[in-house]
Amino acid sequence: MGYSESIYQGGDNILLPKYYNQTGYQSGMDTLGLSTDPRTANQLGELNLKLNPGQKHMEVGAINQSVFDSIPDIHLDEMKRLSRLTGVTTSLHSPIVEASGVGERGWDEVNRIGAERQVEQALIRAHRLDPKGNVSVTTHTTGGLPEMITKYKEGDKEKTTSLYIIDTESGKMGPMETGKRFFPKEGGNGEAFTGKPREFDVKDEIEKINKDQWTSQLSDINRHASQGEELLDRAKHYAGLSEKTPPAVAEKYLARLTQKDFDINEIAPEDREFFKTVQREAIHGQIYLRDAYRNLKSQFDRAFASASDPDKEKLKRYANEIKPLIKEGIDEDTKALGEVIEKGIKVLGEIKNPNIIKPLNEFVIDKSSQTFANAATSAFKKFGDTAPILNIENPPAGSGLSRADDLKKLVVESRKKMADNLQKDGMSRSQAEKTAEKFIGATWDVGHINMIRKMGYSEKDVIKEAEKIAPFVKHVHLSDNFGLEHTELPMGMGNVPTKEILQKLGEKGFEGKKIVEAGNWWQYFAEKGGGNPFRPSLESFNSPVYAMKNSYTWSQTPNFGSYYAGHGAVNPAVHHKLYGSGFENLPMELGGEIPGDRGRFSGTSNQ
Repeated sequence: MGYSESIYQGGDNILLPKYYNQTGYQSGMDTLGLSTDPRTANQLGELNLKLNPGQKHMEVGAINQSVFDSIPDIHLDEMKRLSRLTGVTTSLHSPIVEASGVGERGWDEVNRIGAERQVEQALIRAHRLDPKGNVSVTTHTTGGLPEMITKYKEGDKEKTTSLYIIDTESGKMGPMETGKRFFPKEGGNGEAFTGKPREFDVKDEIEKINKDQWTSQLSDINRHASQGEELLDRAKHYAGLSEKTPPAVAEKYLARLTQKDFDINEIAPEDREFFKTVQREAIHGQIYLRDAYRNLKSQFDRAFASASDPDKEKLKRYANEIKPLIKEGIDEDTKALGEVIEKGIKVLGEIKNPNIIKPLNEFVIDKSSQTFANAATSAFKKFGDTAPILNIENPPAGSGLSRADDLKKLVVESRKKMADNLQKDGMSRSQAEKTAEKFIGATWDVGHINMIRKMGYSEKDVIKEAEKIAPFVKHVHLSDNFGLEHTELPMGMGNVPTKEILQKLGEKGFEGKKIVEAGNWWQYFAEKGGGNPFRPSLESFNSPVYAMKNSYTWSQTPNFGSYYAGHGAVNPAVHHKLYGSGFENLPMELGGEIPGDRGRFSGTSNQ
């Protein structure tokens, strides 16, 4: 046993205060677990070391995909054997990936598919840890995206300061201007104009952007069509073609003017300059009509992809009506082009504008849920009822999809899409929904959500977030902080309202596995004599030493001394000096540090 890992840290010491039930919440030792160091691929060594304090559950894993891929499968098998020998259950924290496929340059379906393969691999490899059970596999909602709707609280009011949006066709994203809006809102209640800015409304702003873009696109089509018609009419006028000229004659003449193989030498020298003017007007007019036609096709496709059923019927009727006109070489037929464009502008103007621009958080939920659903479906098909459970975790507040509402939507949508997958494979809808509910859930990190405090939220708001997500939680991560930075201390050392959160997660308190994530404790205190963070966690939760409820608690156990230097917490250097296990007290001539020629105990000569 590594002494620095022992939970028996020695007697009371003013330099190492005890955390007697700081959370006000009591939890059995069997429901608490500890995480390994996710920065190393030697998770087998980590598991062996971290098991020493005696906890009954361990969460292994790696933050980085390359580190995770460096863990040999044989190590996972050995971890399974070790956990069985010690009676310990295990879970896995998978690498953090961006499941939506959104990156620095925008969204790419190839990136999403790659993320799906990573999540799927984590589930499949996790199964090796416990092939007969349902291993919990935790993954973050997002892999580095910032908060997509930035909110803060001022008094009792929640305000939005910024919003990220995405063009769902191009995949490009960026922040939306959230400046003050003074112009009266359309469809308002008729109140007098006060000169005060309106409250920023995300739904209204997105609707306005889509409507403005759609109107602008239709205006461009109409403008190009009008300019094309105007230039063609001018060419007719220059050519001496009147309104009484039969249309077929006029079109034939204009078509002749715009032919690429037309030989200017066929025109008499004295008429060539005039002809060039007529030809230029006709060619430019035809180009404008072609632009209008090309834009019309694009807008038709955009509209049809997201149109409601009534609007789709209108678009279908229009398509069937113009189909006879859309022949090969229509680009050269100005009459057909004009007719198709004129009817198209009218139909597109009658339907609801397509929602091409969307809030980035809604888009990410849609794409990420597809990734999680497909990965969970694949694992279920491979392992059946023993498949791992995918638990999606809220990242630190300030990151993308870190609030309860977003996590809830993501879990619900992931379950729905998994149920859709299973139903397509022949499973009944009711059974598919039950299966999806079992294999997709949430991991709630109490330290991550506590960080909303730096944005003006209160302890009550933190507790309310837990209440919202409670029905979906299957796994819990425990860490404490002061609501400002992503520090990870044992519970009871910060201001996370642990008792209230765990009570909200269940009527009698959450009884599932609760994993202590104490990265900062390891970094600053464990190697400085503070010992393993599991001991202060047991003290803080006032956990019973034995299975019976009325047994001694860890805050009441006696201790054996605490040391900050030498050979370890329960193996101090002074022991070696007293009992001769070291060389310090040997005479100097024998390599020791004691002058003179007599032994320590008998006083006789060493000669």
